[in-house]
Amino acid sequence: MSPMSLNRKPATMRAMVSMMKRQKTNIILGIIGLMGLSVVLMTGCGQTEAVEQMPRPDLVTIDGMTVFGPLERPAVTFPHDLHTQAVRDQGKDCGLCHQNREDGTLYDMFMRTENIDEKTVMDLYHDKCIACHQETADAKRPSGPITCGDCHRREPMYLSTRMPFGMDKSLHYRHLKATDNKCELCHHQYDEAADSLFYVKGAESSCRDCHTAESKDNQPSLRLVVHRSCIGCHRKTITVDATRATGPESCSGCHDAARQAHIEVVKDPPRLDRNQPVFVLLSAPVDELTLSKLPTVPFPHAEHERVMDNCRVCHHQTLKKCNDCHTLAGTEQSGGVTLQQAMHGMSSDHSCVGCHDHEKFTIQCAGCHGLMEQGRLSEHACTICHAGPEPIRVEAMRSRYRSLDEFKPAISKTRLSYDRGDIPDTVYIDVLSEKYQAAVMPHREIIDALMKHISESDVAIHFHGHEDVVCQGCHHHSPVGQKPPLCENCHGEPFNETDLFKPGLFGAYHRQCLGCHQQMEITKPSDCVGCHAEKPATGS
Repeated sequence: MSPMSLNRKPATMRAMVSMMKRQKTNIILGIIGLMGLSVVLMTGCGQTEAVEQMPRPDLVTIDGMTVFGPLERPAVTFPHDLHTQAVRDQGKDCGLCHQNREDGTLYDMFMRTENIDEKTVMDLYHDKCIACHQETADAKRPSGPITCGDCHRREPMYLSTRMPFGMDKSLHYRHLKATDNKCELCHHQYDEAADSLFYVKGAESSCRDCHTAESKDNQPSLRLVVHRSCIGCHRKTITVDATRATGPESCSGCHDAARQAHIEVVKDPPRLDRNQPVFVLLSAPVDELTLSKLPTVPFPHAEHERVMDNCRVCHHQTLKKCNDCHTLAGTEQSGGVTLQQAMHGMSSDHSCVGCHDHEKFTIQCAGCHGLMEQGRLSEHACTICHAGPEPIRVEAMRSRYRSLDEFKPAISKTRLSYDRGDIPDTVYIDVLSEKYQAAVMPHREIIDALMKHISESDVAIHFHGHEDVVCQGCHHHSPVGQKPPLCENCHGEPFNETDLFKPGLFGAYHRQCLGCHQQMEITKPSDCVGCHAEKPATGS
C-alpha cells in the first residue's frame, strides 16, 4: 500500500461518519463497514485482507532481533526449502546465506557469525533480502516480497505442518552401518579444562544429556546442534562422494509427514551395545535400601529395548539408572519426583505402570480393559512386579539372576482353577424375550479369541498370570480362581434405585456386549436383530 493511500484513510473515515449522520436508517450497515475498514487498517502495511494459509513443513521464524528487545513488527515466517531450491536453481548453495565453519558446517545465523548490534543486524536482513528479491524479479523470475508488510505479516501466508523428528533404533542402526560403527562421529563428551570434545567407548549418551532446549554459554541447544551436525554430515558426504546415498539436507526431508512415512525401517535391528544390562533388579539407591518396604522388581532390560523405539521412552532425560535421579525421598535433579512416583505414575508415558496401562487400550485389549474401572489396580498387581529378593539382600543376590523366567510362578499355579467342562459353549440371553428371540452368544468362541490375543502379547501373558483372569473381562467383580456367577445374580430387573452405578440386567448386557464390540472395533452385529432374531408373527 502506498503512502498516499495511507494519508487518505483519515479522510475516508470522516466521510463515512458524515454519511452515517446523514443516513440514520443505514447506521447499522455503516458501523459494519467501519468495523471492516478498521480490520483492514489494523492488519498492517501491505496486508489488506485475510489470506488462506498455505501448508508447509519448512517454516522458520526469523525473530533474531529479539536479542535486542521487543520486536516492533511481527516476526517473519520464512519458507526455508523454497529459498534453498531457488538458490540451487541459480547454481549456488547454502553459502549464499550462511557462512562456513572451520569444520565445514554452517553457522546458523543469516550472513553473520554473531549478533553485532541492532542496526547492523536489521540492515543486513533488509539490504540482503530485498536486494536478492529485487534482482530476481528484475531477471523476470518468480521472486519474494520487497515491502515491509509483505514480510512482517500479522497473518502469515503459510501454515506450519512441521512434524517432530527423532532418531529411533532403526535409524540409529542404519547410521551405524553407514559409518562402519564409528560412534565418535556423533557422540562425545566435553573436557571443560581443555575446552575440547573427546570420545569414550561404551559411554555414549543421548544428545539431550547435554544439549537442552536453550543454548547456554558455548553449549548450543539441541535444535541447533542437531541441524548443524546432521545437515553438515549429509552435505559433507555428498561433497566427498556424490554417488553415495545420504540423508536429507532440506527441512521437509525430515519434518514432512509424507516423507517420514517413506523412511526405510529396519525390522528388529541388532541391539545397540553400550554396556547396558540384559537383566536387572530394580531397587531404591543403595543408601536407601533399608527404607524400602517392598521386594525388588525383576526387570528384563533387553526385552524392553526390543519393543521400544528408543531409550528415551524410559530414560527421558539421561541414560543414567532410574534411581540416580529418582530416590525414595526425591531429589532436586528429579524435580521432586520420587522413585515410587516415577515407576507408578499412571498418567506418565515414562513410568512402568503408565506405559503398561496405555497398552490396555490397544484394540486387542480394550474390549475388557476399556470398560473396567480406571485408575484401580488388581489386588495381585503389586506382587506380579515386586517378585524379587528383599531390598536388604539385593546387593548380595543381584548377580545370581539372569532372566525374568526365574521369578515366574509354576505352571500349575496359572491354570484354570475349575474344570473346563464347566465353561458353556453357548449362552442364551432371553432378557428381551417378549419382543425378540433369545440372543445366542458364542461363549467359548469369545473366550478362545481373548485367550489368543493374550497369548500374542508378552505383557498380557506376564500380567494376567492366571487363566481365570480372562473371565473378569465380563464377570468383572468375580474373584480370580472362583467360578463366576450368572449375570442376573448381581444385576436385577430392573436396576437397583439405591445403587445407580449398578445397571439392571437389560443395561448390563448391552453396556458390556456393545461396549466391548465398540472398543475392539467389531462392526457386526450392527443392529438389534443381529443379536436378537425377531419373533415370527403370531396368527390371530
